[in-house]
Amino acid sequence: MNVHPSHEFWESDLEVPVNLLLDRFQDSNIRQSWLDSLSGKQLSIIFQHCFKNHLNGQLFQDGDYDDRSTQQKRKILTSYSDSLFDYYLISYFDRTKLEATVSEVARFALTEKLMRSYLVKNNTKYDKRSLLFLLFHINCELLKSVYHFDKVQKKGFVSFALQKSPRQINTSFKEFMSQEAVEHILKDDDQLQGFFHHQDRIYMFVRRGSDMDLLLNSNKVVHGHKPEWMILDFSLDGTQVNLCAKNTNKAVEIANSIVSGYFDCECTFVNIQDKNFPLQVHKFLQACIDGSDPDICIFELNFKSDYFKNSNTYLTLSVKPYDSIAPELHILKPSIGNILQSIQSAKVMFQNKKVTFSFKISGEVYYSEHPLNKKEREDLKKHMEQSYGLKILSRANC
Repeated sequence: MNVHPSHEFWESDLEVPVNLLLDRFQDSNIRQSWLDSLSGKQLSIIFQHCFKNHLNGQLFQDGDYDDRSTQQKRKILTSYSDSLFDYYLISYFDRTKLEATVSEVARFALTEKLMRSYLVKNNTKYDKRSLLFLLFHINCELLKSVYHFDKVQKKGFVSFALQKSPRQINTSFKEFMSQEAVEHILKDDDQLQGFFHHQDRIYMFVRRGSDMDLLLNSNKVVHGHKPEWMILDFSLDGTQVNLCAKNTNKAVEIANSIVSGYFDCECTFVNIQDKNFPLQVHKFLQACIDGSDPDICIFELNFKSDYFKNSNTYLTLSVKPYDSIAPELHILKPSIGNILQSIQSAKVMFQNKKVTFSFKISGEVYYSEHPLNKKEREDLKKHMEQSYGLKILSRANC
């Protein structure tokens, strides 16, 4: 069975198990069950594309194919279901992808009007699968962008900056970042998987072999290594990078080599651990408790108190999200005193998401990045830095 654009594209670039899915797809009951699961809009995208490519164009007069009911389209496509394997692969690919990821990539490829036509759930979310079908029709490489950016959305990053600022280069860093410039830096077990440009950032994806593993492929056991991903998120000028890697030192090594090649001098990235002063942290907590910060609402505090007999005693105070915690603290103040300097952690609402902050004696402020997507994490970091001068760090690196 032909697979577009190739087996390698699906299995290597997108890590979709083609052979396993092909075995399933050859079962007519499974094919029918899959077709029945598709919505009217999803069927229409497949139907129109097949007609334009003359797969079933002989069945209709010009333009007549779009007048068919969803049931008719489903019935007609059933007769051609064995030729729809690409869409079955996309359906599998779709399962674990974030709606925020798919819609963000789609915005750069589809018109605003077309995007709006695929809104669902009270016009708050997009039909992921429909958008993926459309992106596949435009350019199958857009699915690679979805695959890569989805990893960005789900991961926590450690921030690094160049230890010394080198002289500016005439060639832009974006132009310099190419397969030719990077591949000679990578070792044999490191594979460059591509680049993704988004909101003035350059994302570079590297896949490498990790721990030994095995998998079942077409009734055969295949031995090999688990895939391990490194994501290098560079600024446009190459002087700052956010890293996501199991082996951070290895990722720093690669980033150092890349920018050293660009600036034509030895460059070293160092971990950004800007010291936060206690007064900045207290200002942030007080603003959130008082309700003077319209973007962040504290609904839970975990703290110690000088009034407690045992120095290891912690108290957790919770209210409903978006309720003010200040009145409860006011009532407790005679018993606990001023606890701003003794708060260990706080749960807050930010953009309708629950986020936990942890405060260290050394001044670091960590946050739980997992509830937030990439844009929300950047919005929170920007808000904390601009409003309070605080540098917050991913809790994954705590």
